[in-house]
Amino acid sequence: MRKALSSAIFLIIMLIVLLSVLIPALLIFNSTPIYSSQGQIAGTGYQQLQKNEENQVFRGNPNIYYNSSLMPYIEFLYNSIPYPLNITQIYYFNGSTWVPALKNSILIAGNQNIYLPRAAFNQPILIVSSQANFYFLNPNTSVTTVTISGPAGKVPVYVTAFVINGSKVIPVSIQVILGANPPLLTPQVYYLNPGTYSISDKNGSVIFLQGYGLTATFQNWTIVGNGNLNSPSKLSTTFTVTGPLVLTAIYKAQLQKFTVVINTNNLPLGSTINNNQVTLTSLNNTIPVLIDNKQYYINSTGLQLQLTYGYHIIQFPSYYNITFNYTSTNYQGAYNTMPIKDGTFMQNGKVTIQGGQINCYQFTSLSTNTSKINIINSYTVFVNGSGKIIGNYQLDQTYYLVIAENYFYFPQGIWASYNSTPVNISIGAQPLQVQVLGTNQVITLGNINNYVPEKIYFKNGTELEITLDYLQELSGYFKIVKVGNYTGLLSYPQNVTIYNVTNGYTYHPEAHSGNYGIMYINSTLIIINYEEWEYGAIPNGGNNG
Repeated sequence: MRKALSSAIFLIIMLIVLLSVLIPALLIFNSTPIYSSQGQIAGTGYQQLQKNEENQVFRGNPNIYYNSSLMPYIEFLYNSIPYPLNITQIYYFNGSTWVPALKNSILIAGNQNIYLPRAAFNQPILIVSSQANFYFLNPNTSVTTVTISGPAGKVPVYVTAFVINGSKVIPVSIQVILGANPPLLTPQVYYLNPGTYSISDKNGSVIFLQGYGLTATFQNWTIVGNGNLNSPSKLSTTFTVTGPLVLTAIYKAQLQKFTVVINTNNLPLGSTINNNQVTLTSLNNTIPVLIDNKQYYINSTGLQLQLTYGYHIIQFPSYYNITFNYTSTNYQGAYNTMPIKDGTFMQNGKVTIQGGQINCYQFTSLSTNTSKINIINSYTVFVNGSGKIIGNYQLDQTYYLVIAENYFYFPQGIWASYNSTPVNISIGAQPLQVQVLGTNQVITLGNINNYVPEKIYFKNGTELEITLDYLQELSGYFKIVKVGNYTGLLSYPQNVTIYNVTNGYTYHPEAHSGNYGIMYINSTLIIINYEEWEYGAIPNGGNNG
């Protein structure tokens, strides 16, 4: 009986022990989904905090400005209720790697300046916040450039590239391939799971900075943040990431310089050309040339520069016009007859017409006198030694100046003793109508204003056919000696005299009878249109001849 009772008591005790173990276990297992949901909620909350901070900063709360003076500092300025910004680290680039500037984190809760080491002068910086946002600033810029934040569980990796040019650091865009991602240009942000990845610089070991005229050679990769880097001196390498980090490709500019003379060929800059009966004197002494995005002016002796080793961009104008003074003894007759000699003068029997000819030259190629300079294309060269670079031109087209003047006069023995408006010689009017043969273009020629001749250029070989020579009407008040008083005058065309380098000849245009006349443009041309005042309007109506 006692033995049976002892067995029952033992079973009851074991049941109590079993229940004391199973019930808490069941509670724990059943609670696992709750803890998992809490983790997801926490991750979402963290991501929201990241985004909220980013939005605040990009709205200027605070406005962050990097003043890169001799005493560099970062200015934090609030324009509204301050949003606290916890900065865990600030990095500056020292020419080879990113250097931390803070010993402890700083909480920004109001207007404040953070002073940086002098070594940060004129260097880019990275600001890292407690929310794992990265803010990248070039010298003297505001923080509206780049931030790094990403999906929960992902690690932000920021890839940059810089060229070290002596004491200066130049941000550049290079093409990189990270892992299985497509090629992208830096600066670039990737969001990665913790792990090991490959990265390749696809630009190669040499890059050209067109805006600076510099060629740079790859040096190494550097890393800052949570991770490590394998084989930093190779274009293609691997890195391990455990948290936010920045990868930077470092290039070094080639600073070796060579003496290079840049000149032109077949461009008469500031020179004189003797061409049969004509002497041409160039009015252009220089030509503008863009060299590595900087404009220079090259004269007939050339331009000497110190160019660094590597690639350079040299851009000559595709077309360049050179204007010449046009001098010949064959224009004496024209000079003696011209009523207005504006821009024309005679010395020792030679008449010079200012700007009488324009030559248009076309750029054809670059050339050099040495194997130390390689011509890549029509605007790119590779310099590996001293020498000459020549911009070659050829004559494309010639244009000649045409001077058109009027000559109004009264019949012999008659003149105006009073006139309310100019009436004699080269007054403003364009009565001569011509058509450019081979086209539908019709223009009128003559003084554009009183005593101001018309000057217009035509291409060599152009033919101008005279189609009309208008009568000219002039209103005003005129006292004509031996005739009377008039309120209007009307002219009648007499002839058109043409002067060129060969000879002078006279037309009597009479369109109604088919007597037109063609002017050939093969030298500078002077046109004088003679018209006589033949009719007048009397004050009380009617007219007198």
